[in-house]
Amino acid sequence: MMARDVVKKDQIVTVYKSETFPTAAFGLAHNLDPAVAAKVRAAFFSYPWAGTGLEKEFSSLGVSKFVPITYQKDWAVVRKVDAAMNVSYDCK
Repeated sequence: MMARDVVKKDQIVTVYKSETFPTAAFGLAHNLDPAVAAKVRAAFFSYPWAGTGLEKEFSSLGVSKFVPITYQKDWAVVRKVDAAMNVSYDCK
């Protein structure tokens, strides 16, 4: 938010610093045809960010491309926060 000039650094008071949260994620349906899933992944991972809104939004964070992540590893911090707040989701 500071990089986007939404708030100034001197407006922030830190009382606790957690692990870094993922900035965003895109997923695929578990039952998507594997050939289609491979094409979607290829499109994401080869997408040219130069001159796009993505570049504008994320370049100040040092992010310049999509990268593969896993729910188990990369979203663990989000699940920890949910657990601490006694939040659960029924994904049936």
